[in-house]
Parts: sequence; structure tokens; C-alpha cells
Amino acid sequence: MQALNQIAIIEDDADIRSLLELSLTTLGGYTITAYSLASIAIKHLEGNTLPQMIVLDVMMPELSGPEFIPLLRALPHGCAVCIVMLTAKASTEELAPLIAAGANFVASKPFDPMLLPELLNHFWSEFHAGV
Repeated sequence: MQALNQIAIIEDDADIRSLLELSLTTLGGYTITAYSLASIAIKHLEGNTLPQMIVLDVMMPELSGPEFIPLLRALPHGCAVCIVMLTAKASTEELAPLIAAGANFVASKPFDPMLLPELLNHFWSEFHAGV
């Protein structure tokens, strides 16, 4: 299994996006590409090298996280990207549709920025264990 080092963040809230970037670059040592909207991200990802993992907000203007996933999966090698959705909704009934939409994992907001890199590494290991 290749080590996780390339992560894209797709989050419309600038404060959360900045916190994610800070946590994942400073504590995790990851190379981060951040997008404010999924509609911008999908246009950029078409024809470019895909990240290993995408941390994806659920509710965004223009294109939601669940609407973004099939567009990503349709790209060459899109199925090899681990998708972690971020949501403030944490009940089982609310999480099941996100997994059904194609997310590999779901993480809750608010998240602990000190523990986030470790959590994403755990998800990365689980993603490869299931492949």
C-alpha cells in the first residue's frame, strides 16, 4: 500500500477549509489542494492527476458532495480515490445515504484538528484493506 500524501479538500466554508489545510499540512505533512466548490474541483480534476483522497463537504452550493461523487467516479482512475465526507449530521439514518452515494467514509463536524491526520490515515488503511 502506498503511503497517503495527496489530499484534496472540497469545502465551501473558508474557515473550515483553512482549518483542514492547516491540520493536514502541519500535523499530517500532506500535500493539499483545496477547492471552495465541488463544481470547481471537478473541472480541475478532469484531465489532471487525481489525489489519493478527497475530504468532501456534503452540502455546498452548485454541486453537493453526493452529486460530485458519480462525476469523480466516472473519471479515469476515479474509483481509486478514497472519499471521506464531512457532515454535521451524525445519525445512522443520515449517514447511510452518504455511503450509498459512494463515500468510502464519513467523518463528523466539528472534528478535532489534532486527531484528523490520524483519522484519515486510519481511513486510508481501511480503504486499502477493503480493496
